[in-house]
Amino acid sequence: MAVLNPIPADSDQQMIRAPKPKQFKNAKKRRRLYGSLAVGLLSIYAILTLIPFYALAIRSTVPTKESTDLHFWIPEADDVNLDAQVGNLAVFYNLDLTDLKRDLGIPVDDFLGARVSLRDLSETYDIPEEDISDYFSGFYTYNGWRTILTDSQFVGALLRTLFITLVSLIGLTLLSIMTGYGLAGLHRRDQRIVYKIYLLQMVIPAMLVLLPQFILIQWFSKLVPGFADPGFTRAAVQLGSIVAINIKGTAFSVMVFTAFITGLPKDLEDSAMLDGASRLGYVRHILIPLLKVPTVGLIVVQLPLIYNQFLEPFVYLDPDSSTLLPYIQTTVGQFSTNFQVIYAAILSSVIPLVAVYLAFRKLFVQGVLAGAVKG
Repeated sequence: MAVLNPIPADSDQQMIRAPKPKQFKNAKKRRRLYGSLAVGLLSIYAILTLIPFYALAIRSTVPTKESTDLHFWIPEADDVNLDAQVGNLAVFYNLDLTDLKRDLGIPVDDFLGARVSLRDLSETYDIPEEDISDYFSGFYTYNGWRTILTDSQFVGALLRTLFITLVSLIGLTLLSIMTGYGLAGLHRRDQRIVYKIYLLQMVIPAMLVLLPQFILIQWFSKLVPGFADPGFTRAAVQLGSIVAINIKGTAFSVMVFTAFITGLPKDLEDSAMLDGASRLGYVRHILIPLLKVPTVGLIVVQLPLIYNQFLEPFVYLDPDSSTLLPYIQTTVGQFSTNFQVIYAAILSSVIPLVAVYLAFRKLFVQGVLAGAVKG
């Protein structure tokens, strides 16, 4: 009977060699080095990303007279000079004389000349100079924020901007899905013709169709009773015009959804039809849940474009019922400009957009990565 020779102990060591402690230490050091390098690069990227917002926040507190100076922190502004004239404060710093009279106890019917100084007000109306100094405490530093936060037009412009953006994104997404579903495959000649018409928007400048588009919208708007009179009807029709312009199919949205829906298996729709689903039911319960990737991509691209619209609101909306960017443009004067108001308004308009991206960042990342891995 043959006896099997036992495997030498050395062969086990040759087949399975345990890493030496020094190799473990070197690998651990490399991992730490790569981790530290990655954290450093991400930190630098985050700092570079936040620098514009930081600079904008600082500029919103820099007095207009120091707008040409470079500041890295909120400057220490001087107290308001009692020899400052009321007219200059009203022109250069958006000082509301009605609020000034009411807050300092001056009769509202009294006329304040442009050359009347704050010291003159103290002597004429027996107002302690300390009360005037306290009233204007932080006036130069926070003048921009005081102006926009006490202006009812700013709040209205912000709400109208948010409304137009939300409704436009919902309408654009739904109509783009329907259009992409109707053009998917491009099997028929009429589908190809319609698809090419959408693509023509990529080469036609917006300014070229601005005038005929304006004439057409005004013609339809005048058909609505009460449009000519200022009020709710006129404002609603004008907002609806902006929304209608935004939700019309664009070349980008049609291309994205047409290509994505074309790539879906045809058997998916056939199976749904065999199970008794209608076309609308198929789109609602099966197609739309599968369109997370193109939907998120469309929102990421269109959200800042719609939110930061200037031309369409400036043309179609009345000045007292406009959106954020036209409102900011109205703060630029012909002879003087309060730069604090401009910077504060720009920063306040950016905050909601940043908040939306931060609140839905996980959804955006999941939607973008949903089509990156198969299976």
